[in-house]
Amino acid sequence: MSITQIIINSLIRASVLCTLSIGLTLVYDILKFANFAHVELAAFAAYMGFFFNVTLGWNIVVSAALATLATGVLAMALDRTVFKRLRMTHPIIVMIASFGLAIAIRNTLRAIWGPRPRSFAIGLQKPILVLGARITMVQILLLLATLSSIIALHLFLHKTRLGNSIRATSDNPELAQARGISTEVVIQWTWFVAGCFAGLAGVLYALETEIEPNMGFSLIIPVFCATILGGLGNPYGAMLGAIALGLAENFGIYFDFGRILSLGGLLGISRPLWIPTAYKQAIAFFILVVILLMRPSGILGRKVRSE
Repeated sequence: MSITQIIINSLIRASVLCTLSIGLTLVYDILKFANFAHVELAAFAAYMGFFFNVTLGWNIVVSAALATLATGVLAMALDRTVFKRLRMTHPIIVMIASFGLAIAIRNTLRAIWGPRPRSFAIGLQKPILVLGARITMVQILLLLATLSSIIALHLFLHKTRLGNSIRATSDNPELAQARGISTEVVIQWTWFVAGCFAGLAGVLYALETEIEPNMGFSLIIPVFCATILGGLGNPYGAMLGAIALGLAENFGIYFDFGRILSLGGLLGISRPLWIPTAYKQAIAFFILVVILLMRPSGILGRKVRSE
């Protein structure tokens, strides 16, 4: 496999992790708890997209947009019905509640659509050659959609009144409230934006792979790893963490560790040692443990709240 192909594969993987990590870290930045149900929102979006695209026969772009918005609305509804009632409790209780919601969403999807994998009605994608690497139009769309969403988020956070309110509430909720910012409104919109990012990621991931009830659960470790790697509560750190993890996963299965451990053949060990593709996610586990031990605040660190 060429280096160009590995880089493209890494960027595709990073795109999905990035959009999911941004939503996760936005909620954490405001409410200070790890929402385990976030990845299941991605699965919900994939099934909603499937419903619009395959069951109703609607255009894939329209289906993806509606599924993304529906996921944002679901995230707001979960906050109103569950998380708002737990707002004053310990973060661990809220985190456990999110874990229970994740199980409930996953099994509800399985009960409605069954365990059989499904896919969108987009047909087989013929790859094209770019700098010697193969990439499909769906993968190009995935990269462009992720880039567009990142630019839109940056403009939203820095150029709109609501975005400034979200950043102010994140820095100091008491001061933001004293300045007339309704923190409850900010929290509601934060849930909507985070849900939309989860929805976008779910649809893009389903376009690239397939739709099945455990697709959210399969992403939970890489998403948390990318978020922690970049720095909890920092959307830009989440982007950086996703790119770093995507590169680590794909280059991890490319290198011959036997040659590395033998110091390039100096120790006379000639047996090759490759990480099988099926164990690619083990790299995320390893990186997560190393981060937690060496730098739990992540690459960009956690923002320090001013007193």
